Amino acid sequence: MEEIRSKDNPRVQLYMKLASQKKARAQEGKFVLEGFKLLQEAVLSGIEVEAAYLTRESLESGREELEALSGVRQAFLVSGAAAGRLAQSRSPQGVYAVCKIPESRFAVNPAGKYIGLWGLQDPGNVGTVIRTADALGMDGVVLSEGSCDLYSLKVLRAAMGSAFRLPVLVTPMEAFLRESGLTSFASVVDTSAPSILDTRFPPGCILLIGNEGNGLSDEQVSKCTHRVTIPMKGRAESFNAAMAATIFIWEMARGMD
Repeated sequence: MEEIRSKDNPRVQLYMKLASQKKARAQEGKFVLEGFKLLQEAVLSGIEVEAAYLTRESLESGREELEALSGVRQAFLVSGAAAGRLAQSRSPQGVYAVCKIPESRFAVNPAGKYIGLWGLQDPGNVGTVIRTADALGMDGVVLSEGSCDLYSLKVLRAAMGSAFRLPVLVTPMEAFLRESGLTSFASVVDTSAPSILDTRFPPGCILLIGNEGNGLSDEQVSKCTHRVTIPMKGRAESFNAAMAATIFIWEMARGMD
């Protein structure tokens, strides 16, 4: 196994560029990930892993996990400054990879149930919603072009592999709502809107969650078929975006077989 020691090695430089720049990911058609679990999930989901970078410690401590990664095209040993440069987390496992962004396999199921994220900026929120949607059986997530990057390392960490399993479409949201044929529900903080407790989410629908700071704008709400709100009896003004999405997803899932 070839060893990389220098932080100035071209492979290390490419990894860092992909880790920090959305534009670079788009131009190269590649993204990075870190950790045993994410690498395993990527391989099992059919993601093309171009190169894996492993520290000596990871090879010794995670031998069983690494034996399952037969889909990795190239593997390199990283040490010294190179290993320190690649680490993006507080407790690195010494496992890093460069992967190809897969072609979209998103196809609207006319009877499916979807979550739409319109302008979300926090990668933790986006990843959490994708993970929850995957866990509770949603058919996919639609991410507006103005939201944070699906292939940000922080999104992938929060999604815990669900971003590789669940169909996720990045697209202009207004056009999607117009062309998909789905019944759309705008989540709003408005006591005059129908309560989630009185709302039935039919087959062939999408629930929209807006920006963390402002929610859905009036214009965005106007593009949706219905409004819906979560009644709050306490003194908090609103929910965190990921928490609100989780409540809605649970209610949508309850009506599924």
